[in-house]
Amino acid sequence: MKILSKTLIRISEEEAVQSGAVTYRELMRRAGNAAAREIMKRYDTAGRRVAVVCGAGNNGGDGCVLAGILAEHGAEVTVITPLGPPKTEQARYYYDTLRFVACQSEAKLDGFDLIIDAFFGIGLNRPLESTAAEWVEKMNRAVSQKIAIDIPSGLDADSGKVAGAVFKADFTVTFLALKPCFVLPDASEYTGQTVIADIGIPPMGYEYLTVEPPVFEKRKKNSHKGTYGTGIALCGSYGMAGAAILSARAALRSGIGILKTVLCESVYPPFTAAVPEAVCLPVKQSAAGTFTEDMELSFLKTADAVLFGCGCGCNAEIKNLLKRIIRTVEVPLIIDADGINAIADCIGIITECKAPVILTPHPGEMARLCSTTATQIQSDRIGYARDFATKYGCILLLKGANTVIASPRGEVTVNMNGNPGMAKGGSGDVLAGILLALLAQGFSPIDAAGAAAYLHGKAGDNAAARLGERAMLPSDMITELSTE
Repeated sequence: MKILSKTLIRISEEEAVQSGAVTYRELMRRAGNAAAREIMKRYDTAGRRVAVVCGAGNNGGDGCVLAGILAEHGAEVTVITPLGPPKTEQARYYYDTLRFVACQSEAKLDGFDLIIDAFFGIGLNRPLESTAAEWVEKMNRAVSQKIAIDIPSGLDADSGKVAGAVFKADFTVTFLALKPCFVLPDASEYTGQTVIADIGIPPMGYEYLTVEPPVFEKRKKNSHKGTYGTGIALCGSYGMAGAAILSARAALRSGIGILKTVLCESVYPPFTAAVPEAVCLPVKQSAAGTFTEDMELSFLKTADAVLFGCGCGCNAEIKNLLKRIIRTVEVPLIIDADGINAIADCIGIITECKAPVILTPHPGEMARLCSTTATQIQSDRIGYARDFATKYGCILLLKGANTVIASPRGEVTVNMNGNPGMAKGGSGDVLAGILLALLAQGFSPIDAAGAAAYLHGKAGDNAAARLGERAMLPSDMITELSTE
């Protein structure tokens, strides 16, 4: 799915108009009709009191069109214009044609079943002030279902910045394509459930893409475990056996043929009891209970993909070991968790790797990589991910709500599924195991990153549906993993 900036939205509309396929007035009619259609699919509007709060621009015109259609279908509609009637030519035309709709500049919002925000659209580039801000706050306080047209008023469509009053929608009908604000953390708190309404014109270009469900080929009857790849996982340390277990179980559940796990001596007993399907390679551990820096690495030659970091600990031995692995490995390498922290102060080392490198930081780990704060990372997740991936020639999978995947060429995709119940220790280990399995089975590194994020989110959503977001555990997500 394409995500378009407001500039690309305008270019798409202008191209359609200039080609003669449609007029701006017809576009407004289509938008209002499409919005009304999507609203009536989800809400029983007949006989209900509906307030449509319209601005003075084209978004207000969309609101006028849908107000008329809802009224024709039996809703008791009031159009409210706090800034006066629409002033643009097209919007004024539809305002003047309203029938069976009460139009007023002031109204109490008590008693309305639905409040529809058609105040400001994607053209807004500043925080709301005075009357507009007061009305958005009044709309938010009202006890009713709240619907936004195009985007919630007060949001910046491109940056997703939240400053001042912003309409908080339960449901948003947007047009043509998603805008960046729908996939950015702060703004997505205000958009609610979102649907893209078809208005009959093609999008021109895109800013980002959303992750699509992966497609798996049917397994051949004449196949064996070697057909589906060998992954090597170097995970766990004293006190962190769980990280190794979760990542291994996730890899096995995701279809890997052979999983070899390199384990510290103290991790081996609980691990082998919990994951009998994995091949275990126990090794001597350091005094701190972690891998030693002088570990023999000949096992890397048997791998189709390698994972390093889940629960490994972070010390000088881990740092030096990972440097050796980076310079030695010739297959895709995933660096997760403690592996990221271990080389955060010398991250340029990843450019020495002969094979693709995929980093999977959460915002705190990303902050260490970029010498900033997690708050700063969250304020521009896409920008930080893209800049890092292009600078270091890696694939960067920035975890969190709407996981961001950036390629060395600066291409960005955003994963849209998942839920807050996944915000528990161990969820990242599950993601790392899925990613290892997909790489071992032959997915390209960039496709594997997107597919792993999607499968991880889907499993999280399934676990939440079964158990609830508070009760679900990362191990429940593994149970819910499915590649069918």
